[in-house]
Amino acid sequence: MIFIDQLSLAFRTLVVPKRTFKLLKVQRISDTLVYILTIGWITAIISGILRNFGVDYSRPSNAGGSAQLFAAWGVKVLSLDMGNSFEVLVFALLVMIGYIALAIISTIVLAVITWLLFGRPDFEDFPRLSFIAIVYGMTPGFLFGWVPNPFYFVGLWATLWQSLAIKEIFNFSWKDTVIAVFTWIFIVAILHDLAVMFYNFL
Repeated sequence: MIFIDQLSLAFRTLVVPKRTFKLLKVQRISDTLVYILTIGWITAIISGILRNFGVDYSRPSNAGGSAQLFAAWGVKVLSLDMGNSFEVLVFALLVMIGYIALAIISTIVLAVITWLLFGRPDFEDFPRLSFIAIVYGMTPGFLFGWVPNPFYFVGLWATLWQSLAIKEIFNFSWKDTVIAVFTWIFIVAILHDLAVMFYNFL
């Protein structure tokens, strides 16, 4: 029943995103966490299965998001190449870990950005609203991130939906939304590059 309810919410997020994001402003962090832990498994499991049939999710053009790139890297680091159901589950679990880790990192970055650039002196509810925008905006990736495509279409779709979620949840103008989104992406990209440099150094 929980899965059906969350799937219905995911469908509304895709079909009527603007209205749905406005309604989601009141969501609790726990409700949002249930969403990612329910809907996120769709792409996590299907991409794990497809990977065993030869789909290369280490290629950014195939992956629906950074979580799959993280999972492909994780499987490589763990030297897993057994081609069985265990590897599918490990890949799916790594995708879910990637979803949660990236959501937390993005939430912190976005909350600080929105607070510093557009907020008031107190931090207020920025972390909760940021988490809602990041997670529900990622719905296209949760549902269709497993689809191999040559143009990073699903990733761009998810980024667009996250931008729309940020606009509606924070009640931003498009100008403020673009500033927030580009700053967020830029900072997360720097953090990613620093993490890669640190790993390579080790």
